Amino acid sequence: MLLVLCLLAPALFPARAATVVHNPYLQNMRADGVTIVWSTRENQSGAVEYSIDGSYSLRATARVRSFPGPTGGLSRPFYQYQADLTGLAPATAYSYRVMMDGQNLTPEPEYRFRTTAPGPFSFLVYGDSGNGSDGQQALTPLMAAEKPDLVLHVGDIAYESGTFDEFQAYYFSFYSTIMRRVPWFTVPGNHEYLTLAGLPYLSLHATPTDTVPPGDRGRYYSFDWGDVHFIALDSNLLGVGYSARDELAWLESDLSRTTAKWKVAFFHHLPYPILHHLTDPICQATREQFVPVLEGHGVQLVLTGHEHNYQRSKPLHGGAVVASGTQYITTGGGGGTLHDVVPKEFLVTQKAVFHYLQVQADATHITIRAIGLDNKEFDRVTLALPAVASSESVVNAASFAPALAPGELVSIFGSGLAADTSAAASLPLPNVLSGTTVTLNGTVLPLTYASSTQINALLPLDAQANGTLRVATASGFAEVPVAISDTAPAIFPGGILHLDNTPVSSASPARPGEVLVIYMTGLGQVDGGLINGQATPASPLLRVLAPVAVQMGDLSVAPAFAGLTPGSVGLYQVNVVVPQDLPPKVYPLRVSAKGNLSNTLNFQVQPRN
Repeated sequence: MLLVLCLLAPALFPARAATVVHNPYLQNMRADGVTIVWSTRENQSGAVEYSIDGSYSLRATARVRSFPGPTGGLSRPFYQYQADLTGLAPATAYSYRVMMDGQNLTPEPEYRFRTTAPGPFSFLVYGDSGNGSDGQQALTPLMAAEKPDLVLHVGDIAYESGTFDEFQAYYFSFYSTIMRRVPWFTVPGNHEYLTLAGLPYLSLHATPTDTVPPGDRGRYYSFDWGDVHFIALDSNLLGVGYSARDELAWLESDLSRTTAKWKVAFFHHLPYPILHHLTDPICQATREQFVPVLEGHGVQLVLTGHEHNYQRSKPLHGGAVVASGTQYITTGGGGGTLHDVVPKEFLVTQKAVFHYLQVQADATHITIRAIGLDNKEFDRVTLALPAVASSESVVNAASFAPALAPGELVSIFGSGLAADTSAAASLPLPNVLSGTTVTLNGTVLPLTYASSTQINALLPLDAQANGTLRVATASGFAEVPVAISDTAPAIFPGGILHLDNTPVSSASPARPGEVLVIYMTGLGQVDGGLINGQATPASPLLRVLAPVAVQMGDLSVAPAFAGLTPGSVGLYQVNVVVPQDLPPKVYPLRVSAKGNLSNTLNFQVQPRN
């Protein structure tokens, strides 16, 4: 009888279902792998089954670790399971389920993830969240609705002391439905360090470990996603009683190795506090020790918390406001009691509000939107990373030919050239549009138009020979060599007009003996001085120095006037009389200046009356 009962025992007494403590959550997502972590009260055999097609035909056995308590503020013991899924396909969606002693702990269909891939992606950033406040509760469903690819947390995850129980109450219980499908990448805040130098924090997270010294694994790390290299730092190690020597050496080495277009760092203590933490020595230490390394390696964006509000800086370098530098954003409004704000010269904006950041990133732009409790954007900034392919991407604005001359209007084509689109609204022309500046051999050029893919600028009248043209945004710059000739004449499309400024056309042909006005750029230097970007005066008229001729078919005609158009910038005009004996027909028209020929426009001549 005993033998029979033993044989029937599995059927009569099925295995007890595991009691879940921490629902499964994603860590350390990569193109070819991910780590899945969960916890239960019981010690059972655990595994993750997964597949692309829903068959769950692949299996990864979990490692188990015991947390008996009461160390680290743990009221009840639990067992933590960690399964490393490797050999995955990039940019691929997987379904997974967690099995404990053969039972499925995750019957819901939302247990899915997608491995990393090249190209655009989105992520959320927030900090100072974990106290269960009304603000934290209100932000959580808004964040879940965003459906990001990943989430960054800049520290102070579990108030007051970062204990195991506080992590469960104020972290996992809030975000578990998002964490099952989106990886969290975190850094410890000062409150995490109040319990055994962050032991619960380190125990509950599985961060990237490549190149990190064994003794510091989990405290700082880096990873790549799309075109962004993320650097996660532990600013607590800059405090009294700790050493950041290995972290700083690792940071220098890590940034020296990366070839990513974008570099984004995140840590807890903000380098430039404005009120609540003005005397915090760790904030000072991040400013003195982190900032020089980050800025020295061209990190474009730094994300921090610690002050419970929103702050966005102007581009900074060494604490000074610059045209092209590092953007610092504090996003400490995740749920903790808000801190007051005060205006600072180095800040664009500051606001004491609960919020998170929604970020879109691609090869040339990072757009950051600050979202408040009303689910509305209250601040936005776009960082542009300029790229100009070659000198042939800098062309005459009238003909788009790669020929440049002093005083010419030029078009620059590329990507990431400006944060948004804008045009000059008045004269003199501005030197900055949409946060973008253009220089030629260090001389700032006036701009008429700027967008992500095109900039229109005005070359100086005294530009000489060869040079270097630089396009600079707040996030970086691109340079190309350019060659400048004495003249590079080009007629604007539709640029042959009657004196009344109506275009010459088949419906309104030119008349013999009539004065035509040809609007151009690239005719070179003139016989008077003019500040670049200012309107050309009407008196005295500024005439070009180069010899100019107008070719109408095989006939060469000397112009009555060739010079800058009064009231304009970079616009030349050539006034020419149509010969009285010119037979009626359509003629190709070109303008030569010092032997250089313009593009060709056709114009029609009517018979003499």
